[in-house]
Order: sequence, then C-alpha cells, then structure tokens
Amino acid sequence: MNIPFAIPECRVAHRVERHDDHLVIPVRLDAATGCCPEYGQASRSVHSRYQRHPADLPLSASRTTLRIEVRRFYCLNPACRRRTFAETPLTLLAPRARRTRRLGEAQARVGVACGGARFLTHLHMPASRATVLRLVTRMPMLDAPAPIHVGIDD
Repeated sequence: MNIPFAIPECRVAHRVERHDDHLVIPVRLDAATGCCPEYGQASRSVHSRYQRHPADLPLSASRTTLRIEVRRFYCLNPACRRRTFAETPLTLLAPRARRTRRLGEAQARVGVACGGARFLTHLHMPASRATVLRLVTRMPMLDAPAPIHVGIDD
C-alpha cells in the first residue's frame, strides 16, 4: 500500500502493514545527520537505533500507528557532557509523546466542537475523556476582540 500524503520530516521505509482495522506505517527520519542539542554540532556517527510507536491520524477508516526508527548519535565534541543524543522529529512529535502533534490537534478540535471521547472512537481516533479534556485545556486561548461600544452595564 502506498501512502498518498506526506509525513513531516519522514519517509516511508517499507510497506504498510494492515492488522484488521489498524495500519502500521514504518517510517525513517529524513535527516542524514543528527545535531547535538547542547552544542549544536552535527554528527553522522550512529550509536544505536530504537523505535517509537506514536498514534497518527486515521487513514482509510483505520487507526494508524507510525513505527519510527530513531537513531542515537555520538556527540563528537569532547567538551560535551552528553555522550549520545537522539534525533528528534520536533514538527511531528513532542518529546516522549505517544501521539503525533497533528492527531492531538485534531482530537482537541473535536473535543471543543463536539465534546468528545465517544465521537472520537467513531472517527478512529480513540482517546479517553481525561485525555480529550487535557488536550482542550492545552489549546491556546483566543484573544477576544476589543469592545467597540461600551454601555453603562458593561
């Protein structure tokens, strides 16, 4: 199965796996090098690899999980306290996140508009009531427009 859309900072590594009503999309990050978060030095020296499995937006009426292969790099700066660091797809995922940013935004919008966790299961984006409430409270508040006419009671 080919993916008809782009996943930010990633490319599909292998074929998509389908398990009943669940899709698993294996992806790799596009960057050839990693950049140390402390000193900003680029490195190509790979220490190890591990996988992350965040939930993503549904595709073809199926829940979707990304299988992201993340590399850990050696920091080449001898003054750096970190010996290794992991590449981070910041536009796609927050650190230690279990869902992509775009899935969290979609769940929060549904939570504001429809109030819900039950409706999200029908959209193949399941989340608990507490999770939806937490996502909604994290949304930035919109600035109210300044009043044009102020009356006595205002």
